[in-house]
Amino acid sequence: MRKGKGFIYNSIKGIHLMFQYELKVLLLQIFYSFLHGLSWAMQVMFTQRFFDSAQRLAQKKVNMTSTIMALFCMIGSYMFCQIMNGAANCHGNILSLAIAKHTNLSIFSHIDELDCIEFEDPGRLDYINKAQNGSENLVWVGLTLIDTVFFYFTYFAFMGMYLFTLKPILSISILAVFIPCLFSNIIQIKTFRNLENLSAPVRRECEYYEACASDVRETRLWGATNHFKKLFDSSLEKLNILILRAQMRKSVVSFLVDSLTVIGYGVILYMIFVLVLRQEITVGAFAAVLSSIDRIFSFMSEVISERIGWAAENVGALENYISFISEDTGDKSKKNTCGQADIVLRGVCFKYPTSKKYALKDVNLTIPKGQTLAIVGENGSGKSTLCRLLLGLYKPEKGQISIGDIPMKQVSNNNWSAIFQNYRRYKMTLKDNIAISDRKRKVGDTGLPDVCEKAGIVIDDGKFTEGMDTMLGREFDGAELSGGQWQRVAVARGIYRPYDFIVLDEPTSAIDPLEETRLYNEFVNICEGKTAVIVTHRLGSVRTADSIVVMKDGIVVEHGKHKELMERNGEYKRMYEMQSQWYT
Repeated sequence: MRKGKGFIYNSIKGIHLMFQYELKVLLLQIFYSFLHGLSWAMQVMFTQRFFDSAQRLAQKKVNMTSTIMALFCMIGSYMFCQIMNGAANCHGNILSLAIAKHTNLSIFSHIDELDCIEFEDPGRLDYINKAQNGSENLVWVGLTLIDTVFFYFTYFAFMGMYLFTLKPILSISILAVFIPCLFSNIIQIKTFRNLENLSAPVRRECEYYEACASDVRETRLWGATNHFKKLFDSSLEKLNILILRAQMRKSVVSFLVDSLTVIGYGVILYMIFVLVLRQEITVGAFAAVLSSIDRIFSFMSEVISERIGWAAENVGALENYISFISEDTGDKSKKNTCGQADIVLRGVCFKYPTSKKYALKDVNLTIPKGQTLAIVGENGSGKSTLCRLLLGLYKPEKGQISIGDIPMKQVSNNNWSAIFQNYRRYKMTLKDNIAISDRKRKVGDTGLPDVCEKAGIVIDDGKFTEGMDTMLGREFDGAELSGGQWQRVAVARGIYRPYDFIVLDEPTSAIDPLEETRLYNEFVNICEGKTAVIVTHRLGSVRTADSIVVMKDGIVVEHGKHKELMERNGEYKRMYEMQSQWYT
């Protein structure tokens, strides 16, 4: 992760990305920026010409026509300036919208390449949050450098040469005022980079507590809204203190620099007044400089204190974005596609990033191809963690998992499927909710009704008024389903995908025991000839499995068929008898 590269480096990197994302749109913005800077410089030139022409007209050295032409040229320069100001600002917003699409996609693409275990690490979550926050600043930090070079520099270069031709000391005086402003921003860049690093975890806390306080169902039912509001206020206060300290330091530096600017402003006004009295510059030049001197300092303050100042505050966030999408995530390609083969675990150990305790310890297990394995155990025994390793979502810290004789890390999961307890409720049509599990397959009704029937979804029960095209979820004025109905949709989604290996991680927890039994019997038929792993806490549903694994504290304590485990009088029999009233 790169750090401390500074405003110029990160702005150039940002502009390089913008060139890659939207070349034509960015080039047009640069062109507008240059013309905008030139238009302000043209005002000075045509203002001098008009006043010089007016003076010569009073001296009867020119006629009225030439003076009127000079007036129209001056008015035209002002009109052109306003047109370019509007064009540059409007196109800047267009550029921002165009780039936002690419920054979002780059974030999503890189997140998709990360190992799932990284989302269990708070430090990585903070880093991702900072990268997402920084992606929003890419355009405006980049445009700050573009405007500095093509707008402000164009204007200042012209004015510098113009003032130098009048009196060299004038251009040197403006440069002397510019240097302290630049120095102040170097301090601000360091201050606000540190602010971004310190505020990211606190900002994520605020967002989480705000989401909890906004929950109109469970949080309100428990009367916990005020509790989360207090936690939100506390986190927000911490965030505000961090911001306040940085802003106070910025304000002190800005005050000192502004004081120097005011002194410089007064000195330059005095100098041009003396020059015109000595007749060393014309009245037109005096009027032009007098009308533009305020603009010079205004632009100087704008580019240094506001534009570069704002960019300095946010360049740390941009740096996080650039660093994040530039990370080397390693070779994620998995060239081998493995069909039916034994799944073998040898000495597998695993623990989560924030835990010192192993979630899985020395797991040795073979799942023969085409067989159904049931994994049972109490909550926290490691069942779901084992499933995530079997699906390749997590990598073992020790030991190895192989499919046949190929290590799992080299095997593509294109022909695997899963049904999770914590499934997604996609706010899409019923058809798309199911078909999303196999995007290579043409979305249509072929095969979907049969999948729905197997999952227990009754299309004509009045809930799905438009059949497979019924929108689900109230957010888009669709049908609201119960927890059990949503879970059936998740089951249908899992079995719609073509697979040789499927994991069912407590997929029926929101369904009543009778319906669960029906579904598990259906799974037996669906998974015939396929390798399947079923996780459940209801032991009455796993008696037909080819083999059963009993887990406790991350260890496989028993392994065998239902009858064998009952004869052992061990953990399985104890759990089975405790639940016997549910299914006898």
